[in-house]
Amino acid sequence: MEEFEEIIEIEFDDEEFEGEDDIRLTEIYKLAVKLLEHLDRLKSQELKEATSLMIIRELLSDDRVLIGLASKMIQDLSLGYEDDPTYSS
Repeated sequence: MEEFEEIIEIEFDDEEFEGEDDIRLTEIYKLAVKLLEHLDRLKSQELKEATSLMIIRELLSDDRVLIGLASKMIQDLSLGYEDDPTYSS
């Protein structure tokens, strides 16, 4: 990941992220949607997978609670529980 950070310098305008949490959440969601659109445009499946895993690693970092929640969500998805309205994880 460090090699990409050296290649790409992302500068955030602090004013762009000022405001209440709902405004910040909206901006984060917009950026996430844009990121996923770019990810979908990758032609190589291997690059999509590698990039997806890098993003997951960056999001989870060392947050044990978040890792546990993500693990449970992945387990639920893999077992097909996301479409069962009677299931509560």
